[in-house]
Amino acid sequence: MILEPRKAKILAAIIEYYIETGNPVGSKMLADMLGNHVSSATIRNDMAALTAAGYLEQPHTSAGRLPTAKAFRLYIEQLMDRRPLSEKDRLSIDEMLAGAGGDPAQLLQDASRALAEATGFAAVAAKPEQNDSAIRRIDIMQMSPRSMAVVLVSASGSLRTRMCRCQRDIPSAVTLALSDYLSRKFLDRPLSCITVDAMQEILLELGEAGLAVAPILSTFYELAQDCAASQVMLSGQLNLLRHPDYELDSARSLIGFLSEQERLRDVLAQQNEGLQVVLGGDSLPELTGSSLIVTHYSLGMRGQGTIGIIGPVRMNYAETIPRIEYFANAIGKLLSELFDEE
Repeated sequence: MILEPRKAKILAAIIEYYIETGNPVGSKMLADMLGNHVSSATIRNDMAALTAAGYLEQPHTSAGRLPTAKAFRLYIEQLMDRRPLSEKDRLSIDEMLAGAGGDPAQLLQDASRALAEATGFAAVAAKPEQNDSAIRRIDIMQMSPRSMAVVLVSASGSLRTRMCRCQRDIPSAVTLALSDYLSRKFLDRPLSCITVDAMQEILLELGEAGLAVAPILSTFYELAQDCAASQVMLSGQLNLLRHPDYELDSARSLIGFLSEQERLRDVLAQQNEGLQVVLGGDSLPELTGSSLIVTHYSLGMRGQGTIGIIGPVRMNYAETIPRIEYFANAIGKLLSELFDEE
């Protein structure tokens, strides 16, 4: 919907005042804010029309108006003037990321921490799925006659280790032979080749010996699936407890939702190309009273990942959105450089 200019100006002023103060605004105060170029009576009429259209709500009979989620949506898409990052802000972000870890997973974790620090909200970052990433290392390390540590490293920088326990003692010579066998079969091949069918074929090839090492093969398969899956990093959750917009119970509920990595991964995967703003329960009841702002960073032919923030609906979008976009561009460049060094 496109508002006529005067109503659009009034709505933008109400939203920006609410973002700054958290308070409702009345017609007289709004007239003062607009330089008294519009009368209080005209403003009251326009505010009534905006309320009827679902853009404003009145918390109490005698109170001023507050913007709704619908109003914030219109503001972000049509009314907001983005504020370009200053040179100081860009340098500050570059310095934050300069000390990030030297492997992709650590760099992304460090970047999410830096974004949480820079915005004061919770930050989330996700690596793209890596089904095509090549397998670089496979190790099976015997910790005891029945306990093994299985290690898998991919070309995308993912390193996974998982313990498994066999039902009978496994001679060290068998462990070494299995490690060599898996390395010959899968090194430099994509993670996607480690399938249930491939594991079943190996079990058939090994015959009776395969029964003894089946737990190792099962663990190896699980590691490959974990490496290939999109990985989510979350930072700054406790920042949410400090925001006055959240009551303690609602903040805890939101933090609980964010800790469920599978659900959070699904939410991020559903976001379209470009920058997306999911407002206060648009389609996610868990985010009622909150906003999720996400955008994508590019890894060229390797796909794209996601980075963003979660915070209260009442946030300064004009400043926060350009900050997230700058982080995304910087992270994409750093990750591409890391991959090019391999």
